[in-house]
Amino acid sequence: MRVTSKLADVDFNFGKIERSGTMLVIHSDEKQAMRTMVYMAPDDFLAFLKTMATSKGALLFLLFFPYFWLKHRRDVAKGGTAAAHAVPSPNDDPW
Repeated sequence: MRVTSKLADVDFNFGKIERSGTMLVIHSDEKQAMRTMVYMAPDDFLAFLKTMATSKGALLFLLFFPYFWLKHRRDVAKGGTAAAHAVPSPNDDPW
């Protein structure tokens, strides 16, 4: 997964997920150079589910997920990379 903002352009690979009190804590993969933790409160989780359920793009992605996943795996096997499928970052412009 790629996270892109004005502050950073970061690849995020999921590691372990755990609960801490009322928070869901999502750790980045231990192999990543920049270790990251995402804290998700119950309200954040409900907002995420609501947004996913009411988003035409998200629902279509879920519906066609098997096709997208197989196509991605085939492209990577042919020598492509996961980064080739990423959206270009606005941070790619030189200063």
